Amino acid sequence: MPMAQSIDPMALGLLMFRAHQLARAKANEAARPTGIELHHANVLAAVQAGPVRSQRELGAALGIDKSTLVRIVDDLEQRHLLERRRAAGDRRAYEIAITAEGAQRLQEAGGLYRASMLELLDVFDAPEQQQLHDLLTRFVTQEQE
Repeated sequence: MPMAQSIDPMALGLLMFRAHQLARAKANEAARPTGIELHHANVLAAVQAGPVRSQRELGAALGIDKSTLVRIVDDLEQRHLLERRRAAGDRRAYEIAITAEGAQRLQEAGGLYRASMLELLDVFDAPEQQQLHDLLTRFVTQEQE
């Protein structure tokens, strides 16, 4: 049995970065009519998926630094897609909640993201798409194990 060819980790990392850039650009272009980019969708989806969270909890859950998250939340709040509310248990803290408009725009953007990703993934057959999904899932969840 032939030995697997050694892969240069730096080349693989750069390839993964390029794949990220391509996917992000295609998704953002597709969802441009909604005004929701992937970094917005990431925050909106996290807020929608769970109980109302503080900015600190949200940043930690998403791996976003405080200043970047504040800019994203400020932007979404100005567009009435998220709102900050005083936390019931701690009047010094704020909870983040998605608005009805935010949920609607996220749903619209999600459909456009899916269509753009299906187009990109068309270079793979169904088993390859499943394998890519499984490998990437294992890769990104390694820190949680």
